[in-house]
Amino acid sequence: MSSDDTLVRVDHPGELREYLEALCEPGGVSLVIGAHGEPLPVVLSDFVEADCLLVDISAVREVSGEIGKEKAVRLVGQARNAMLSTPPLILREWVDGESRRQCRFEYPDHLLIMHRRDAFRAELGAGMGVAVALRAAPPEDASLEPVVVNGMLKNLSLGGCLVEAPLTPAMHFSQGQRIDSLELIFPNQQRFMMSATLRHMQSEAGNQLARLGCEFVGIPAETERRLWLYVREIERESARKESQGDSTLKPSPLFAGSSPAAPAPLRAYGADYPTPMARRLAKVAAFLNAQLLQLLEEGKVDATQLSRHADLLLGLLEEDREAVLFAVPCLVDEPLLIQHGIGVAVRLADLARSRGLPRDICKAVAASALVHDLGKALLPAPLRQALRQSTHLSDDQRHELWSHVALIQARLEGCRWLAPAISQAVIGNINERLDGSGYPRALAADSLDEVSRMAAVVDAVDAMSRPRADRRAHGISEIYRHLLTLGDRYDRNWVQAYVRHFGLTPVGSLARFKSGELGWVQRLDRDGRIQQVQLTSRAVLPGAELGEVLTQGQLDRLGAPEALVVPKMTREIPLF
Repeated sequence: MSSDDTLVRVDHPGELREYLEALCEPGGVSLVIGAHGEPLPVVLSDFVEADCLLVDISAVREVSGEIGKEKAVRLVGQARNAMLSTPPLILREWVDGESRRQCRFEYPDHLLIMHRRDAFRAELGAGMGVAVALRAAPPEDASLEPVVVNGMLKNLSLGGCLVEAPLTPAMHFSQGQRIDSLELIFPNQQRFMMSATLRHMQSEAGNQLARLGCEFVGIPAETERRLWLYVREIERESARKESQGDSTLKPSPLFAGSSPAAPAPLRAYGADYPTPMARRLAKVAAFLNAQLLQLLEEGKVDATQLSRHADLLLGLLEEDREAVLFAVPCLVDEPLLIQHGIGVAVRLADLARSRGLPRDICKAVAASALVHDLGKALLPAPLRQALRQSTHLSDDQRHELWSHVALIQARLEGCRWLAPAISQAVIGNINERLDGSGYPRALAADSLDEVSRMAAVVDAVDAMSRPRADRRAHGISEIYRHLLTLGDRYDRNWVQAYVRHFGLTPVGSLARFKSGELGWVQRLDRDGRIQQVQLTSRAVLPGAELGEVLTQGQLDRLGAPEALVVPKMTREIPLF
């Protein structure tokens, strides 16, 4: 046995029974004769607890003469990620049938379990709640307050652990990031802390949870010994649970004396968003967050989920487009990349619907817009850092940035339902300009179709309304003026169509009225006049500050809107 292995004696009747049942599986056991004998294929046919083992040696009947003689005979096998061995067995009798050669051994009083310490991983079963707190400096700026993510332990080994945590806070971490503090909190309130590196992140949009694979770093010998104790205690408690509460197996002290450290009930994704429609639109954000994690793990865009969530977005627009338009600025907890994708998808699909495009085209437009910028998260780490912090990109960085288009297009190869022409127009051409100054292919006006031109306008409006490392967020009036003066870059017809469709005070604008009060524009009439406002106490993105909703006749008390205000973010929001 190497120094990396650990040998554990199991003599509890319940545990013995569990391991022997595992050895009864086909191929689960071998017979070893002598100290250095080769494993021989046999079958543990049956056992009577505390009495005997029945072993079928028909496949190797030629060794019958060696059993029960001078050389020790043992059974060896594998179960629960460990190697098992009986002590030397005592032959009681031979049991022969017409074609079978079987022997009955005395029941062993113990088993020896050998784990390879660095590979053994103890899984936590139901009711084994071990809380985990992960703390790390934000990847974009180590000087900021640490990000704290609380989750539950799923498995533990000497090398690392798997933690399940709510998707939203987990998105603040990134693959390869150092976790300054990973703390385990057991049900008896015993705590254990170490450092780690986040090696992988996985998620599914449906369950709103992320699984974080962490590798421990810099573990001294004393800490490793304590960690191995926890691994063994988790395995022992798991065996006790699997034995259906065998009363003779005492609970591990780590899991006894108090109720499990159960996590707080998982609330629906986006449950804190201020409007019902924002909470429904959050399902699309949850999908994009989960999709982003899959992409970072070398995955492809999930064609089925993309189709489903594009349908969901269209359905919400068909139900109440203005409620959806106001929901867009309410998604304040999402990474800016996700906010931008949803903002473009909502307005682009809404504008396409207003022009009478078929629903399948509108769906393809929405789907393409949702993912059009996700390739930026796949760029090299130094460039991602520059996008977060730099006020200026070098020429080399700018050209490298353009590759985000090809990166996401490569991950869309399995989306056969997505019309290639629409995907190319929205994802491939959204950053192109009529004068050929865009990217990635520097296409000019004669190579850009109507969907490409429409998408470029919608994308520019949304992007300019959001702050960036190199500039502030612009107000809608300023954005309109800017685009109308750049007729050589943006299609003037589509800029004017956008202004006519969404209005000079679009739904989702924050207005300051003659009365001095601030209010979010929520509905307009056919002529673009304000029909509904929700008051707010501060010029920040929609949240807890939202107050009274005023409609039509109630609006007289506010007076005319005097200015549109660019809301501030109350905290730093990650780009990815």
